[in-house]
Amino acid sequence: MNINKSEWKAIEEELKGLFCHVNFQYQGTVISVNRERVSESRSQLFVYFNHRLCMAWGDKGHEMYNPLTELFWRPVTKPLYSKTRIAAVEKGVGKRYAKKELSYIYKSLTYLSPGFINASQLIRQYKKIEGLEWINKSEIAQ
Repeated sequence: MNINKSEWKAIEEELKGLFCHVNFQYQGTVISVNRERVSESRSQLFVYFNHRLCMAWGDKGHEMYNPLTELFWRPVTKPLYSKTRIAAVEKGVGKRYAKKELSYIYKSLTYLSPGFINASQLIRQYKKIEGLEWINKSEIAQ
């Protein structure tokens, strides 16, 4: 059973709260989303599989790699060098030389992270997943 528009709104409202816990079901795996503190003043939404979290699941080269992370975790792209560092190199050796001989300074690193900054980001990604079911607390209580 797919999640309808009103249910997505209810899920998003719950995820925006300070203390939230939302569960989904996907191919026999329970996907749970909890809000946790990252620092003293910031919190993020973390995604767990069967109520467990292992950072090695997101690394394709690791033996514990879990393919579900590509669907449920957030892809993060970071440049290898900052813009100021690139500008300093371009100023020192010239833009053409930097692009031709030092092309690696323009590359970026992409990895998967279980933490989402806000609820709308998570909802946007999860709406695209076919076969995802919401485990509603009110249905369980009845």
